[in-house]
Amino acid sequence: MKNMLAIFLLLSIQIICGQTPEQQKIIEKAERMRDSIMNTPQMKAAMQQFEDIEKTQKSNTKVKSEKKTIPKVKTKYDKYWVNTLSSNNNTKLTNWNLGEADLVFSYSYNARNDKINYVKVGSIQTDGTILLNPTKKVPVLKPLSKFDNTFFDIFNPNAYQFTEENTGFKLNSYLLVYQNDSQIGTFTVGNSAKVTLNLITPGDLYYGDQGYMLSWVYVDDSCALKASENHKGDLSNTGTPLIVETNVTYDLNLKPGWNLVKTEVIGTYEFPDAPEEDRSRYKKHRHTIVPSIPQDATYFFRKSPQY
Repeated sequence: MKNMLAIFLLLSIQIICGQTPEQQKIIEKAERMRDSIMNTPQMKAAMQQFEDIEKTQKSNTKVKSEKKTIPKVKTKYDKYWVNTLSSNNNTKLTNWNLGEADLVFSYSYNARNDKINYVKVGSIQTDGTILLNPTKKVPVLKPLSKFDNTFFDIFNPNAYQFTEENTGFKLNSYLLVYQNDSQIGTFTVGNSAKVTLNLITPGDLYYGDQGYMLSWVYVDDSCALKASENHKGDLSNTGTPLIVETNVTYDLNLKPGWNLVKTEVIGTYEFPDAPEEDRSRYKKHRHTIVPSIPQDATYFFRKSPQY
């Protein structure tokens, strides 16, 4: 506004500039009028308002420029919680919206029909409530002496001691979740999201995150499985050797029918300079029988990728 008024007065002056004394008087009069106008309270207030607006606009422009230079922080990928629901230490999955589903225990694979054979051991209700009541007999079992170590934590097979080694035996460290005869996810129980995923993932079995998970076991008669092993070896996969000692114990006295095995991961060895995440290694694994699901246990549902 100030600049426009000054230009207007200057143009007016230039039109009549360099003329007669009479015209010069007119110019001087115009200059006095200009100064008078510029010094009025109204004009001073208007000019101050104009200057304030200019300052505000410059400040806003600077803030916008600074905001553009702030780098965006990427959300850290957490594989332990991708497509995962938990019960928050009760018997109901939070935010469950998939309807009713079956919890099943698989015992064999039918290659001809590309189908898993299983028995139902429980269900997830439409509101996410978990009902577990395994009572059915598992029809296909292998002798206890053919124990298939799901956790691959005993290195010397001679460490195992069996009682009634010909007893039929089957252990699963997780249950499958089925709807309309199709698997929609897996179901695990424990007190740690990390442990309950690491102990069912082949590449992560040696991770040392503290906590426990439960496994379901069916046997057709009383039997026992014992083992104790201290093992020294290189548990590094970063190129730099990490020679550590691990201790693993199995103390399983199994009754006929269904049993619950608690696998505890105790202590960690850390890789402080490893470029990858989750490079801890366990110090101890302890496998024992528990009479029921512990009160502090959490239920975890992990949805299959196609769902």
